[in-house]
Amino acid sequence: MRSPLRTIPLERSFVSPPIRTPTTIFYGWYVVGATFLVLFAGFGAIYSFGAFFLPLSKEFGAGRAAVAAVFSYAVFTLFVTGAFSGIIADRSGPKKIMAVGVFAIAMGLLGASTAKHLWQVSVCFTFGIGMGVGFVYVPAVSAVQRWFEHKRGLASGLAVTGIGLGTLVMPIVAGQLLEVMVWRYVLVIMAAGVVVLGSIAVYLIEAEPGARGLAPDGRSLRLEDAVPSDRNHQLGPIMRSRPFTLFYAAQAVLSIPVFIPFVHLVPYAEDMGLGRTQAVSVLGLIGLGSTAGRFIVGALADRIGRRRTLILLIAGMIAAYMMWLAATGVGSLACFAVWFGLCYGGYVALSPALLADYFAGPKLSSVIGVQYTASSIGSLLGPILAGYLFDLTGAYTYALYIGTACSIGALCLVLTMPEPSRGSR
Repeated sequence: MRSPLRTIPLERSFVSPPIRTPTTIFYGWYVVGATFLVLFAGFGAIYSFGAFFLPLSKEFGAGRAAVAAVFSYAVFTLFVTGAFSGIIADRSGPKKIMAVGVFAIAMGLLGASTAKHLWQVSVCFTFGIGMGVGFVYVPAVSAVQRWFEHKRGLASGLAVTGIGLGTLVMPIVAGQLLEVMVWRYVLVIMAAGVVVLGSIAVYLIEAEPGARGLAPDGRSLRLEDAVPSDRNHQLGPIMRSRPFTLFYAAQAVLSIPVFIPFVHLVPYAEDMGLGRTQAVSVLGLIGLGSTAGRFIVGALADRIGRRRTLILLIAGMIAAYMMWLAATGVGSLACFAVWFGLCYGGYVALSPALLADYFAGPKLSSVIGVQYTASSIGSLLGPILAGYLFDLTGAYTYALYIGTACSIGALCLVLTMPEPSRGSR
């Protein structure tokens, strides 16, 4: 006679039903949006420097190497500061350090607007804008990497699109405003925009999904997500590893050609006979290409592998400098700006995601911060060297040759990097 009690299989009786992923928008996308806003404001402020290049040169009677040094010192400080901000973000989260960064950017812009000497502008750009962007960049970008795994390339690309759109919009807006008001008032307007956008970003940013009871990519929380991994806990062994040292060297060499156009493309275009508005618009085309590159490359890299995509982007950078060398008019110069922007934007989107593939773990912000100090080298040397060579020869030809050679050197270094063991094919 059958028992009235139903027999329940053992595995069903002790296994709880699966937890359904919430149907609301995954909060990681809010983190992406916050990063987008703060990078738009910060990098839009620093990369609009080209629009102010000739007004500063005229007002203070300075040569191109001296004016270029203002930008170089600021970006150098940006990337050096990133190493410290990454360590702070690993320990205490991104909110506080980003709030300090937003305040510093705004104060730097306001301080520069009152400068009576070029060295005062340089101090404000270096210790205000440069340091401020360094305080927001690494913590925000690192947070995005922790919120995503399978969609890491796409999320990273969308987040750093803020740099591309900032580079597109801010120089053009600054150029238009410079037609109707002095450069000092334009800096004040930019400071107000930084405060508004930066405050929203600081409010929305969150360090990692575990703080909200979530797991990366919006999936249900599993046991392994709550238990910290022992992998990549120590920064020293990471910095001595072959992938890190090769990538660091490649980034240091590549940063020399990367930062030359942001300072010298506008005066180069004006030397060709373009008006200021047209010349600034050409610089804005770098932002247009950069935005497209971040959208395209992020998703592409998730499919074919991030290291392989990086090789293609650096090869594209070589082609871009060849295009600049061959440019004879506004059309060819515009083509260079778009293509350079696409390669540059893809490279910026790819770098933190590739580092996360190699070194995912609790020290990720520190790793990204230390890695980005490599860019401080080229940001300091590239624009100043190009300005010096122009002052010496009256042309940018030798600077463009050096940019091409450095891009080739970076490609050789990346070709020797091993494939990541996770996250990229």
